[in-house]
Amino acid sequence: MSRPPPSRSGALATPTITNADGEEQCPICKTLRYMNPTMVFLINTCYHPLCNNCVDRLFENGPNQCPYVNCHLTLRKRAFRTPTFADLTVEREVDIRRRVAAVFNKTEADFESLRDYNDYLDMVESLTMDLVYGDERAHRAADTKLRAWEDEHRAEIERNRRQGERAREQTKKHFAAEQKAAAARRAEVAKLEEEERREKARQREEDLDMLASAPQGMANKVLLKKRGQERAEAAAEREAAALRRAAAAASGEFTIKGLKKKPTATTASVADDTGPYAPFGNINLRPSRYVVQDRYKNEILDGLRSDSAQLAGGYSFAEYYSRALFEAFAGLAVFVADEKGLDSLREVATVEAGMAAADEPSVSLDGTADVRTKGGTTRGPAEDSEGDVQMADAVGPEPATTPMDVEAF
Repeated sequence: MSRPPPSRSGALATPTITNADGEEQCPICKTLRYMNPTMVFLINTCYHPLCNNCVDRLFENGPNQCPYVNCHLTLRKRAFRTPTFADLTVEREVDIRRRVAAVFNKTEADFESLRDYNDYLDMVESLTMDLVYGDERAHRAADTKLRAWEDEHRAEIERNRRQGERAREQTKKHFAAEQKAAAARRAEVAKLEEEERREKARQREEDLDMLASAPQGMANKVLLKKRGQERAEAAAEREAAALRRAAAAASGEFTIKGLKKKPTATTASVADDTGPYAPFGNINLRPSRYVVQDRYKNEILDGLRSDSAQLAGGYSFAEYYSRALFEAFAGLAVFVADEKGLDSLREVATVEAGMAAADEPSVSLDGTADVRTKGGTTRGPAEDSEGDVQMADAVGPEPATTPMDVEAF
């Protein structure tokens, strides 16, 4: 465990480049950024910021002493660099931690127990805190210990450094391979989307041609049958794509990071033997076409909610809602004629009979049949003897049919 950082009073002072007015100013030549917008601040091993003009002027002829008061370090021009962080205290701490990590570069695999590895990490963190926040005495002792460790374990440090480089190189190659595989997958998806777009355009043209050449009154039936065939083909294509992905995973190709590996036949059988019991074989029985609400507006059910005689028997409103919705949605997108393979003549007769029964006769209170036509006229008992001829005349021309999109359900 690492100890809390001591007070910053013992840390090396890092001057700021902002004056009292909040403007960036060089501490040596007092040049404001307002006067020189291209001014760049540079730092050296002492972390004292200087503008690029001061660096060129003071260190043009070779090494020179740092111009800051009480700083006696000899600096070279080539050692100046642009800081990464605006806070030079953070910049200094990052550099120190990078230096310590280059010397203490052991990993958990180099220790026999986790306790030894944690003690090693605690020692490294304590030494780092002394270098960053310790006073002059603690800083000097930590620096001496760091140099002694580096001299004593030089060969081991070099060996760990090479191993770390190889590990980073392997990680870089793996990341590049993942990027390449992701690019290939994106290209394949784009290709599939383009093919799907073209297929939809082709199917639309085929639908229009079939509707134009379909018999009278069969346009809706032809369209529904065509869409059923398209759904069957799409389902077969999805199954084939799933099989291809499973085969690719089993052959050892690239996998997506973060996703579980698909089990093979042997691993799946073992998992089935050792896994928990699934009563429905992991089938999701949750309805996909509707969502059951907690309450619906219904006068009859609202009255039953306060009837203790009904509630005493364990009547469940949720079960009633589920059963009613299930029965309402059951059978949608299922075409019996397509599954039975009925001939075209019987299909035409069925459709025409359904269209002829659009206006059903209603029985009045006196027992007479009251047939209302689309024109609003009423047929009495005396007109029933005219037979089907007047019935066909009353029905009038064939109503315009609108294609029903079954997939919307």
